[in-house]
Amino acid sequence: MGAGSAGWLTALALNTHCGFLKIRLIRPSRGSPIGVGESTQSDLILLLQAARIDLPSFYEACHATMKCGIFYTDWNEIGKHYWHPFSDLDLGTFASPASFYSVAHHYQQMILRAGKYRHTQYYKSVHTSYETCVRKKQVAPESAVAFHVDAHEITKYLERHLVAVEVLDANDLDVKVKDGRVDCIVLDGSRTVKSDLYVDCSGFARAIHRRVAEPDIVDYEANVNRAVAAQVPYVDIEKEITPYTGAHAHKHGWTWSIPLQSRIGSGYVYHGDFCSADEAETDFRQHWGIERMKDVEVAHIRFDSPTLRNPWVENVVAIGLSAGFVEPLEATGLNWTITSGQTLYEAIAARYYDRDTSAKYNFNMLGYVYDVQDFIDAHYKLSARRDSEFWKYQTSRAYPERLEHRLALYAKEMPCDANRLKTTPWAFHELSWIDILNGYNFRYAQLDVGPMQMQAAEEQLREIASKPRRGIGPLECVLPPTTSGKRGAQILM
Repeated sequence: MGAGSAGWLTALALNTHCGFLKIRLIRPSRGSPIGVGESTQSDLILLLQAARIDLPSFYEACHATMKCGIFYTDWNEIGKHYWHPFSDLDLGTFASPASFYSVAHHYQQMILRAGKYRHTQYYKSVHTSYETCVRKKQVAPESAVAFHVDAHEITKYLERHLVAVEVLDANDLDVKVKDGRVDCIVLDGSRTVKSDLYVDCSGFARAIHRRVAEPDIVDYEANVNRAVAAQVPYVDIEKEITPYTGAHAHKHGWTWSIPLQSRIGSGYVYHGDFCSADEAETDFRQHWGIERMKDVEVAHIRFDSPTLRNPWVENVVAIGLSAGFVEPLEATGLNWTITSGQTLYEAIAARYYDRDTSAKYNFNMLGYVYDVQDFIDAHYKLSARRDSEFWKYQTSRAYPERLEHRLALYAKEMPCDANRLKTTPWAFHELSWIDILNGYNFRYAQLDVGPMQMQAAEEQLREIASKPRRGIGPLECVLPPTTSGKRGAQILM
C-alpha cells in the first residue's frame, strides 16, 4: 500500500528479482507523498540497471542531474567545509591484523608523522573529484554514480514502466485483521483484496502495520525533527547548478540543496525545541534571498514518527517512512527503501516465509538503522560549533554507547574492513567514515605500518596527484559516465 517513491521502488525491486510474484499496489486517494527525497545513492542506478530501465529516458523524465557526492559547509567551524564523494578509491592492501591500509588511511597517518600533511589538504590529495566537483563545479566521471531526481516524477515513470503491477485506486480502505494477521483489505466498501504478504508503504500513517502490532520503537534521540521545504527557482543556472548535494549548517540546523534541471530542491532542517516554524521559515528564505523567495510556497514537515524495531510483523512488512526515518542528511531515505526492498526479496526468494524469516529480516534492518544513526550522529557530536543553543546541546548531549565505542575503536584502529560489523547490511563504507571524520580534524592513533605499505601508499598519492581532472558540465551530462555494476557495488556512501 502506498504510491509514493517507497511503494514504487519496492514494487520495482520485487518485480525485478521475484518474477514469480503477483504484485498489486493500492493507491489511496487521501494524502499525498511527501516527495522530498531527491538526493540518491548509487544503489538507485544499480536497481534501475537490474530492472533493464533505459537510463537516458529515466534521467530526462525525472529532471535528473548527476550527483558525485555531498559538500558540507560550516559544519565543524563557520567558513570551513568538507567533501564526501562517491569514490572508486582502492581500499588498499592488508597491513596489520587491525587494518586495511589504503591511501586514505595513509594520509591520515601521515598527518601524525609529517608536517606537510594537513586535514585541509586531504580531499584534494586523496580524491580526484575534489578539484573537478568542488573547485570547478563540474561532474567528475569517476564519481558520477548517482542522481539528483524529482521524487514526484520517479513515481510517474515507474508506474509507466511497471505494467505488470496492478494499480488499485481507492478512496476508503478497511484493513481486516484475524488472529493477529491481516486477513484482507476492503476497498471502498466493496472490493476485497487478499494477499500472502502485505507491504506497508503508507508513510508515517502506517495504515496496515499499526493494525497488527503496537509499535516497538528503536530508542533514538533525533538531532532534528522538522523541516521547511520548497522548490527554489534558479536565478542563474549556469552558476548555481552543482554536481553534488549541498549541506550548509546554520545556527538552528542546516539546509539541503539538490540541483535539478529546472529547479533546486531545498529545505531547512531544524529541531522544534530550539527553533519555531516561523523562525525556520524566515531563516530559510533569507538563506536563498528574500527577493528570490517572495513568491515561493514552502511546506512545513514534521518527522516525529520513530523507527520500528520490527518492521516485519506477521504478514505485514513496513518499508519507507512506514518503517522509520532518521533525517535527510546523507540521502538515506531512498537508500533505506531500496535496502529494505533488497533484503525483502532475498528473504522471500525461496517462495516461503515464517517467523524465523521475519526475525532475520528485522535483525538485518536494525543493523542497517544503527549504522545510519551512528553515521548521522557523528556529524553533530564532533562539531566544534558552540555559537547557538542548538549546537551547544548537540555537542554536549549523551549519544548512544554504541557510537562512543565505535569512535573510540576507530581512533585506535581507524575505520577498516576488519572492525566493521559483517552480519547485517551496512549503509556507509569505511572510506566514508574517514572522509567525514577528516572534516572534524579527527585524530587517530599511530598504526604500526610496514615500510612496503607506506611506500605503496606514497606512490598512489603521487599517481592521484598526476591524474588528469576531467570534468563535464552539469547541464551537458545526461547519462552517468560510469554505471558498471562492479564499480557501483563497491561504492556505498
